[in-house]
Amino acid sequence: MSARPAPLPRLAAAVADLTGAAAFWPRAALATLRGPPLLDTALLTLRLVVTSVPVVFVVTFFSGAMLTVQAAASLSPFGGGALAGIAVGFGGVREVFPLLAAASVAARSGAEIASQLATMKATRQTDALEVMGLDPLRLLVGPRMVAAVLGTPVCVLVGCAAGMLGAQAIGVWQLGLDRGAMWNNLWSGVVAADLVVGAVKGVVLGFMLGAISAREGLAAGPGARGVGRATNRAVIRALVAVSAASLALSSAIYGRLA
Repeated sequence: MSARPAPLPRLAAAVADLTGAAAFWPRAALATLRGPPLLDTALLTLRLVVTSVPVVFVVTFFSGAMLTVQAAASLSPFGGGALAGIAVGFGGVREVFPLLAAASVAARSGAEIASQLATMKATRQTDALEVMGLDPLRLLVGPRMVAAVLGTPVCVLVGCAAGMLGAQAIGVWQLGLDRGAMWNNLWSGVVAADLVVGAVKGVVLGFMLGAISAREGLAAGPGARGVGRATNRAVIRALVAVSAASLALSSAIYGRLA
């Protein structure tokens, strides 16, 4: 019967991991600001948007539909089922749809970033760059960071639109709500500033998920097993960080209005 790992070594490993992650973030930011290769950056940004948008659209479309069903069911006993669109549009655009969009990008493109960099490390491509006097952070991490920072806000805006379409579709076709009234209710509580805030949140969350994914990829262990573990850690940690950061940003921006 094998003994359980002692808690102190595990705690020390966790602290070392957090310290390494905190030290990596400024380096990732500097690598982004030092001017990564333009062609690689453009191609990676385009790839992130093209591959993530379908996932974001599907996830937020069905989420908008589910929110509408639940909101209508909750308000119907009070005679306000037709007003479900107001609650969905207000809460969806401000919080739910941007969070789900960023989480979808983390699950799709964050995993790809981590697996790519982990594979490059396992095959010693990063070591080859250092031997040649080149900076792996600028050449490999920088383009992916820029792609995440630029691509995530686009996905957030697509997610907001898809969520509204899902809410409209389910409200009209299943719940029997008036098409025009439903659409007006969805957008009645939304202002342009909410979309701007969503895009800004996308920039912050994109930087976070890009940095976490890149760090996990470069910290991967040897072999295919190390690549798999790094990818798994990147997705889990990016999802947790994105959720926590989304709450913090919403509290800072909208909490004072409560």
